[in-house]
Amino acid sequence: MDLPDPTPDAASDTASPAHRSGRIDGWLDFGDRLRAILAMGSTEPADWRLCDADFARWPLGERGVVEAWQQWALAHPRGRMVLLATRLDELPRRHPRWLAWRRDWTHRVTCWQASEEDAPQVRPMLLWAGRIGLRLLDEVTGAGVWSTDPATLQTWQADFDVISQRSTEGMPSTTLGL
Repeated sequence: MDLPDPTPDAASDTASPAHRSGRIDGWLDFGDRLRAILAMGSTEPADWRLCDADFARWPLGERGVVEAWQQWALAHPRGRMVLLATRLDELPRRHPRWLAWRRDWTHRVTCWQASEEDAPQVRPMLLWAGRIGLRLLDEVTGAGVWSTDPATLQTWQADFDVISQRSTEGMPSTTLGL
């Protein structure tokens, strides 16, 4: 797996765009890269953007992934995470461990549901703000790209922002009853 160190330095600023991006060869590769990025990002202040139709194929509920999110949350009190989905009903079914973790961090982890109009534009993507991103181009095969190129990451962030601004907050952390 050819995943570069996402920490900007003088050498990376002069690197060619080919050295700032690469291919993702399927859902297994996507999951491995996500875990690697999260391991790096859990030790530094980070803002996260996660986007998918329903997160059904993500490793969000794996014990190691949840432990990395916990490490990030405890070590960096200013970091934020935003999830954007077209459907949030898969998260409780597929990722109960992540959902339990999120209950404690709901003040820093928000979930948004895209409008029906924007649903076709919601593609699997992970952004460690300003550092590195993963974006799938084919949801069936899991083929996609990763990038550390600042211009690419800025474009991906803008795409995310456009959809999230027209979305509604979803999946409250608690259910109020009478």
